[in-house]
Amino acid sequence: MNLEKLSNRVTQELEAALAADLPEAEREEILDIVRRAMLDSAQRTHREMKETAVVCCGPEADLAHKIQEQMEQKRSMLVANLMAMR
Repeated sequence: MNLEKLSNRVTQELEAALAADLPEAEREEILDIVRRAMLDSAQRTHREMKETAVVCCGPEADLAHKIQEQMEQKRSMLVANLMAMR
């Protein structure tokens, strides 16, 4: 879900739920606290999901890098041998 749409919906629901006699400054402060909490939650979730992906797929990524390095070394050795045969 788009965070902006969710934030707007929650803001509307809070405005309807807050007492009408609440001063505008306090109302805005409450809404700002909720917005920041939602953004913080989304950022933390993203960071945790990223860490989980790295932990989960880390060994495979490392293996792929090792294979790539070996292929580059062998290719360099082949090129060097072919250059020497000239």
